[in-house]
Amino acid sequence: MTRRLGTALTVMVLLASGTYLLVYLYRWEWNRAVVAGIFFIAAEIALVATALLRKLHTIEARLEGRDGPLPIDRIRETQPEPTPKFDWLVDPSRTNVFVPVLLGAGVILSLLAHGVERLAGATTTPLQERALAARLDAIALPTGGLLGGVPGHGLGELVVPHVRSWRHLLVRAFGGVVIAFIGVVAIQYLADMTQDRPDLGRVAASADIVLDIDRRATRRSPVLTAEALFVACRHTIGTARDADGFTHLGDGRVAFTVTPSFGEHAQRRFVGCLEDALFDRISASVVSLEHVQSP
Repeated sequence: MTRRLGTALTVMVLLASGTYLLVYLYRWEWNRAVVAGIFFIAAEIALVATALLRKLHTIEARLEGRDGPLPIDRIRETQPEPTPKFDWLVDPSRTNVFVPVLLGAGVILSLLAHGVERLAGATTTPLQERALAARLDAIALPTGGLLGGVPGHGLGELVVPHVRSWRHLLVRAFGGVVIAFIGVVAIQYLADMTQDRPDLGRVAASADIVLDIDRRATRRSPVLTAEALFVACRHTIGTARDADGFTHLGDGRVAFTVTPSFGEHAQRRFVGCLEDALFDRISASVVSLEHVQSP
């Protein structure tokens, strides 16, 4: 029970960390993505190690449960001493009649078998043959024999039903195409969401941002923390932009304005950088981000 519970928890950690890894990559939160990736790899290694240890434990239990030596050791202990094989064949001084007698006995047995076959054929009626054929029809060979339909054998053609096999192949091929299509679309979507590219077109004059800053065991003011976060993340929207009007709204919320504004891709990078943990014991989340057009 404990082993199953541990395996279930490991699988849950694997699924959760893999999901959050993709989410953090989409949000451009690289530090959190690295942490989620570490948990994902650790859970994967734990599953593999658990499977290997379980297999080794099973093999060890089987070996310990055996009484006495292993089968291979028992065979080696009980095997007779090696003796020359067919020493009468390698001794030219001896005249042996084993081979001629063996050949003669084979000829005699073949003649007896031929006589029995002829006698059986002369005394069997067609009715008995048909009854025997009906009884053996269940295990009869296919038309043309086992090599029917194979070029160069001339044993006829083997009739094989093609409807079910082709249908099965088509279903498998269609399933493979659907899985491949979904995989390609998912990879393309994730690559598009995490790809760095410039924003084209006209952008707004400024962007009003409100941050919710959580400070744990630190005396730095929320305004200074917001300024430090902006300086650390300004490279994601371009160093030519500046921020001013930092105002503490209460409850750890700080509002400021970035001039000029930025596009959609830069916004995803900037928000992801702000919400990622860049400083110890400090985290922030973007409450609102509004682009203000010039009058």
